[in-house]
This record gives sequence, structure tokens and C-alpha cells, in this order.
Amino acid sequence: MALFKTDKPKQFTYIPRFYDERKEELDSRIGEIKKEVEENQAGQYVPNIRGRMRSRHDALYGITEKGSKQLISRRLLTIVFVGMILLIGYYILRILAVAGKI
Repeated sequence: MALFKTDKPKQFTYIPRFYDERKEELDSRIGEIKKEVEENQAGQYVPNIRGRMRSRHDALYGITEKGSKQLISRRLLTIVFVGMILLIGYYILRILAVAGKI
């Protein structure tokens, strides 16, 4: 149930001026051939080209340094962040202890 009444899409009646029987036959033949080829290839293995290229590259040149550098920088950033939080917590507790609230 709609809140607003909507009009139906405008229908166009297009009648082609020229009919090419040869082209229609060619299109139907191409369609039939494509169906046959798809049926024949349905059970065949489709190789993973991207994965094969990557594994070959890694085998020839080794793993790129970019990934290892990112991992190291991420770990370093995490260690620095945790250290800063611990340092701030230590100073807050120390200030509260000096003020006599703990």
C-alpha cells in the first residue's frame, strides 16, 4: 500500500524500420556457439591468474619489504601508545597521592 499514487512508466512502442535477416541469423548462430562453448567449459578448471602471479613474484623476488616495514611501524606505534597511557596514568595517580586523595 503506497502513500502516494505514482504513475506507471511511459510505454514506448518502437518498430524498427529495417529488418536485417542475415544479422538475426548470425546473432542466433553466435548465441548457439557460445552456449556450446560454455557447456564444454563448465567442468574445466579456471586458473587463479592473480594468485599464480603473486606466488611466482614472491618465489622469485621474496616477500616485499613494504609489508614487513608496515608491520614493524604498527607494532612500534602500539608500544608507544600503550607506554604513553601508562605514563599518564602513573602521573595522575602520583598527583592524587600528593594531594592526599588516595
